[in-house]
Amino acid sequence: MQFTTFHSEDWNLKTFHTIGYQKDTQTLHVCLHDGSTLEVLDVSEQRLFEFILAPYKEQHLQDHVLPNHDVKVVQTKT
Repeated sequence: MQFTTFHSEDWNLKTFHTIGYQKDTQTLHVCLHDGSTLEVLDVSEQRLFEFILAPYKEQHLQDHVLPNHDVKVVQTKT
């Protein structure tokens, strides 16, 4: 799996900084600033590319990705 890190200040990101995508399982991994990682299930490549290209990534994630997919926290820093 490859990861893409977004510079938080350039993109005005308050909640996440890095994403990864497993093509074979269509799973999007969203690494949050608090140390948690979200596993977003059944994300098509089209939806992934829409998210990557969205100018307001956090808003797009909240409005279009998370409400339409099962999400689970897979890691939390203690």
